Amino acid sequence: MKRTLFTLGLGASLMYFFDPQEGALRRELLRDKFENMLPKTNEALHEKADEISAKAHSLTEKADEAAAEAITT
Repeated sequence: MKRTLFTLGLGASLMYFFDPQEGALRRELLRDKFENMLPKTNEALHEKADEISAKAHSLTEKADEAAAEAITT
């Protein structure tokens, strides 16, 4: 059942984007949307990576402090 629905959806999508009259315009609009989305996605990924890096650094410092305290005690 899932495969049939997937196949129908894929066929409808292909018909929509390769329509002889409007398909080229639809493909161009879709390409423009993706091109506009890429810089935002890239920026969001870099921000998240920086946030994760800062958290990892903080956890490493806490672990070092705990280890040093355990050694001296």
